[in-house]
Amino acid sequence: MEIRKIRMGMIGGGKNAFIGAVHRMAAGIDGQVELCCGALSSDPVKAQESGELLSLPTDRIYTNFRK
Repeated sequence: MEIRKIRMGMIGGGKNAFIGAVHRMAAGIDGQVELCCGALSSDPVKAQESGELLSLPTDRIYTNFRK
């Protein structure tokens, strides 16, 4: 039986945000959580860069939380 990971989206916590990295580490510590999308900054450029650094698919990187 294949066990599916929990798919996690994140708001905030992008590039240079210390607490974001801590939350991602804690969520992934048991290997059961996968970061699949995010609105990682209120700055659209920083949000895009952050998503790319985390290897998120480009269509799953959002520039604001409403999207």
